[in-house]
Amino acid sequence: MYRLLDCITQEHIYWLLATAAVICVIGSTLSVHMSTRLTQWTGRRRMVQLPMAGLITGATIWSTHFIAMLAYDPGYAHGYEPVLTGVSLLVGVLGAFAANIGLAYAKGLAGVYLAGALFGLTVSAMHYVGMSAYLLPGVIHWALPRVVASTLLGVGFGVLSYGLIKQNIGGRAGLIWPALLMVLAICLMHFTGMSAIEIQLDSSLLVPPKTISDASMAVLIFGVTGLILLIAMAAATIEVNLEGESRLQLDHAALHDPLTGLPNRMWLTRKLDRLARQLEADETVRAAVLTIDLNLFKEVNDLYGHAVGDRVLCQVARRLEAQQGEAEYLARVGGDEFVAIKQGFRRIEEVQSFAERLHAAIAEPIDLDEISLRVGAAVGIASTLEDGRKPDQLLHKSDVAMYRAKSDPGGHICLFDDEMDRRSRDKIQLVHDLRLALRNDEFELVYQLQNTLETLAPVGFEVLLRWNHPTRGRVSPGEFIPLAEETGLVRDIGAWVLREACREAASWDHPYSIAVNVAPQQLVQPSFVEGVMDNLMETGLAPERLELEITEASIIDDQAHTLKVMHQLKSLGIRIAMDDFGTGYSSLAMLQTFPFDKIKIDRSFVQDVHKDAQRAAIVRSTLLLGAALDIPVLAEGVEVEAELSFLRQESCTSVQGFYFGKPMSRDEMRRIACTTEGRGAGDAA
Repeated sequence: MYRLLDCITQEHIYWLLATAAVICVIGSTLSVHMSTRLTQWTGRRRMVQLPMAGLITGATIWSTHFIAMLAYDPGYAHGYEPVLTGVSLLVGVLGAFAANIGLAYAKGLAGVYLAGALFGLTVSAMHYVGMSAYLLPGVIHWALPRVVASTLLGVGFGVLSYGLIKQNIGGRAGLIWPALLMVLAICLMHFTGMSAIEIQLDSSLLVPPKTISDASMAVLIFGVTGLILLIAMAAATIEVNLEGESRLQLDHAALHDPLTGLPNRMWLTRKLDRLARQLEADETVRAAVLTIDLNLFKEVNDLYGHAVGDRVLCQVARRLEAQQGEAEYLARVGGDEFVAIKQGFRRIEEVQSFAERLHAAIAEPIDLDEISLRVGAAVGIASTLEDGRKPDQLLHKSDVAMYRAKSDPGGHICLFDDEMDRRSRDKIQLVHDLRLALRNDEFELVYQLQNTLETLAPVGFEVLLRWNHPTRGRVSPGEFIPLAEETGLVRDIGAWVLREACREAASWDHPYSIAVNVAPQQLVQPSFVEGVMDNLMETGLAPERLELEITEASIIDDQAHTLKVMHQLKSLGIRIAMDDFGTGYSSLAMLQTFPFDKIKIDRSFVQDVHKDAQRAAIVRSTLLLGAALDIPVLAEGVEVEAELSFLRQESCTSVQGFYFGKPMSRDEMRRIACTTEGRGAGDAA
């Protein structure tokens, strides 16, 4: 009786054993790498990867077994049966393919463990099919307990390996540990299985002549294994390179603006983080942040369309890039807003020079086909020399300085100072207080008389909003109304004004009209008309007594929508007045298109109209236009008798202004609107 275990422990070729171990490690590592991808990929990528992973894993199992077999020399004639040798390879590949399918599509850990068990069974099946192809002059006897033990070892370590693969630990650990377990599954199963064999030599049994010799088997194994492993390594290398390129492309796309190609806000955030670390580590490092905002860009979009606006932005970006020097950086952070960073300077004048270069590049004419455009820019600067060493604060301060430059007609570049910061903080605090004002009942309405010019009798009131701040006192409408429009709070505030005005007017004894200003942000609300209807129904105010005043800006922003809203309001019986006529884009076409019931001449044209020939001409033309279109005209801002006389001579319909008294409180207004004596009020004024 010849025990193969004796051969394993005594008669072997070391370099072949080492070769088998190396191939097992390389193949297992590649198998784990490809199997991990199976758990991450979906669709076509997974379908392409599955057969490749099965081929690599099966070839690793097969080649490790047969190279280890070549390492043992029993000292007598032997060989390998060709068909079973090929079948053993097929068993390894198909079994590994099935195991990888289970790993790829497993929904839970139970499915993963079953896939690992299938891998271990594949190792065992390939081993024993391969051993049945081993021919020698004798009879092979199997020790069943060791056969079972070898199979359990392969299954156990296979389950552990696949479990780690599914966990996707990542990094080197996510590759090394599952590969090590796979190597143990293959090797322990092989050596334990070999120890289960006992050979009873029989000289009457001869090895068939048509077998594969050790030399031929070596050529076959190394040829097949080498080819498969080379293909696998090439595929893995290509995959890693493609992933690297894709990652670089994704990183570039994530950090750059798709329109201009400049770095974007995310890039700027990372740059500022790196800069913060530099400034903290080295006190000698200096940096400046410049915020750049284009002037007149909205007008370009409005007049020529967004396609032309995009081309303008691209040209501006190219010009700014051309001005970049060493330690100078640029990013596009918004629609027409850019941020530049400059490092490595000694004096603030160097930063100002950089800002001048950027501004001069933007200010040059932009030629687009048959269009030649000019867009200016406002540039705000904050630096570590005087404004702190925290980049995020420098960005904020440069933004504040930019808005100061934008509001200054005579300047285009502005350095940040503490006064700007104070004003900025005051604005932020005022916005915060404005958000609370409605909730805290800090608003009140005052009422300005509107009088017919023929008899000077009252015909209605315009409601005006006042804010009684708990600590600042009375805040000017010129200060808080623009903030309300800028922040969108004007929608809620405007709804409150309309509701209170309707409720008040419904309580009057006399059916005077009530005029309420409507902001552009209110008109674009989908529920605006519905809200007006609800107010009328709740208060019982007759629709013909409500007059909504709309500015020209509301019409210009969205003419089609505004016209639709106006027709809906008119169908309810509500009257509509054009407010501040003459200060914007007033035109005859606008008056013809939109169904106005009244034109209000802005106070800037009425003031001293009897002294100024140009103002007089504007007022006369407006009155003639109103008469021609049969639209009544109201003149705002009448303060003196001479202005009133001029308007009476030119046949103006109605007037309002300080000539008839300052805006009244609710109690003062009620003495006119809620008493019989109120009908003649205003005559004495």
